Amino acid sequence: MRVLRSILSAAFFLMFGTGGLLFSLLLLFPVPKTCARRILRVLFRFFVWAGTKVRLFRVEASLEDRRRLKSVSGSVVVSNHQTLIDAVILISLLGDSVCVTKEAVSRNPFMRVVARKILVVNDGPVAVVRSAARYLKEGINVVVFPEGTRTPADVPEHVFHRGSAHIAIQSSSPVELVHMDCDLKILAKGQPWWDVGDKTAIYMVRCMGRLETVDFANGEESSKKAAIRLNDMMRKGVFGG
Repeated sequence: MRVLRSILSAAFFLMFGTGGLLFSLLLLFPVPKTCARRILRVLFRFFVWAGTKVRLFRVEASLEDRRRLKSVSGSVVVSNHQTLIDAVILISLLGDSVCVTKEAVSRNPFMRVVARKILVVNDGPVAVVRSAARYLKEGINVVVFPEGTRTPADVPEHVFHRGSAHIAIQSSSPVELVHMDCDLKILAKGQPWWDVGDKTAIYMVRCMGRLETVDFANGEESSKKAAIRLNDMMRKGVFGG
């Protein structure tokens, strides 16, 4: 069973890489960004559907949370980050959305064009805030993983970088808090992609609330202090603290 699941995992990563390459080739043509984001969302939803069908993984979320995520717009969507496909799963559940991604992704031959065309590449704190703010003002969600990298669920303290707080405050955008959990240790940082266990991995997605940032954006405290305070609230909200 474990060998078969490893073969399935290899097939999925091949499918994902091939899809990314073909999508990148498509974006070399003058495709409207709205259309490109819609296509990417459909591809991600297909990936999740296919993973469910072959019992590689399954996403569980309440009907209420699914409806809420689909209705969210113009928000900074903040979540914890455990596995390699967290962004794929989250964007598949949302409406029109982009994701903040590491600069290294823009050098990946399969994702380079996609990253530069329709994602928010973290080229630096000032650039990423400006880029994200442009999307948010158009009513497009910006997905951010403040941990910056994949972090195991059982670490004693989850570090949240303040970039998402600065994005929310400077754009006066609300923050949607999401917690994601996987019952198996798969696709974690430093873990081989073929090590996917011997049973279906279950991803549980929960909406943890919403934070309004108007008070933070218009308050008398410095932007740094406001970001620290908001960031602490986000971390506690995501992990239910």
